[in-house]
Amino acid sequence: MKPELTITIASLPDRENLVAELWFGDVQWGEINQEGGSLTLEIYPHRSGKPWVFELDDAIQQVEQAKSRLEERVLAPV
Repeated sequence: MKPELTITIASLPDRENLVAELWFGDVQWGEINQEGGSLTLEIYPHRSGKPWVFELDDAIQQVEQAKSRLEERVLAPV
């Protein structure tokens, strides 16, 4: 079975704002955060040293969904 791309919205102790963690199976490949005042995508190196390989449409869809979910949480009234 092929690992799935998933998203987790998290509040991390080393971040001031919420982040959207981007996962491929049980490995985090990146995060979207807004620490600098705008949304930023951080892509982590693969632990094997080889490049990450995703279906382009799947990766784009995950990043767009993560952005939307993060913006909903940030802009939602407390």
